[in-house]
Amino acid sequence: MQTRLLSLLAAVCALVTPNLFADAAADEAWKKVENAMKAIRDPQPPPKSRPEAIEFFKKAVAAYEGEAKDFYAKAPTDPRRWEAKYFELETAPLFGFVHQKEPSGLDKVADEILAAPDATDEVKGKAAGMKLALRMDELEGTPGAEAAWVKDAEAYIKQHPSSQFTNVFQRKLKTITALAGLKDKPLDLKFTAVDGREVDLSKMRGKVVLVDFWAVWCGPCVAEIPNVLKTYEKLHPKGFEIVGISLDQDKSKLEAFVKEKGMSWPQYFDGKGWQNEISSKFGINSIPAMWLVDKKGMLVSTNARGNLEELVEKQLATE
Repeated sequence: MQTRLLSLLAAVCALVTPNLFADAAADEAWKKVENAMKAIRDPQPPPKSRPEAIEFFKKAVAAYEGEAKDFYAKAPTDPRRWEAKYFELETAPLFGFVHQKEPSGLDKVADEILAAPDATDEVKGKAAGMKLALRMDELEGTPGAEAAWVKDAEAYIKQHPSSQFTNVFQRKLKTITALAGLKDKPLDLKFTAVDGREVDLSKMRGKVVLVDFWAVWCGPCVAEIPNVLKTYEKLHPKGFEIVGISLDQDKSKLEAFVKEKGMSWPQYFDGKGWQNEISSKFGINSIPAMWLVDKKGMLVSTNARGNLEELVEKQLATE
């Protein structure tokens, strides 16, 4: 009897023990992945300068990639792999910066997560949100894209009211609603600039005008300034104008910055930050936001960033 019990126990152990070891190894590897993700999401202590940040994230990304590779090897079917895949999707721009290449295939990764039978509902919800977020950059100039996105965004918000994307989509929907009334009539914009100049778009007919929503504290805005200056210097003699809408709260910093950079165009400033009266009126929820107005005063682009010179030259060539 005792021999039979020992044999049965040995058989059970033979089945269970390898799984226990495998689960323990997977858990240990996953803990390291989680720590690497946390280090990237919440650097402690935070880098104090751009060079320090670049060096930190190079090391942090390399550490994550090493731990993720180890986890995938030890637990290739563990459902937590989809959480790691989503993290890689979410942080793709950072990874692309570190590796000096543009992130690609993001939509495909999101689709893989959504199709995975063992991915959690939470991770799938995030992946669905990311797909919608990726589509936001494709709305302008694509017939029917905006209407389809609005329908999908409203459905997403209803299904995922607590999602990290919900507030972003709600703000975008507000912007779309605000812009809907601007498509059939000239843009109405007038103000007294911080230097006392009077600005009125209705008196700038025949000019192509960039309305640049920005702030000194906005890194991407500052990074875009060399391109804006280059375009202005080249095309201003041909009829290109710029008006800035500053979301800053410190007037002296704004004035010092525009003087230093040689930004000679007028700037609107009311010191209210994100509650800026003009940006709030037009539903601006992220900056830089670069709007292009044609010679007739009509808004022709709400996303002039990146190919500004090309867009301006095209509008200058029209009658």
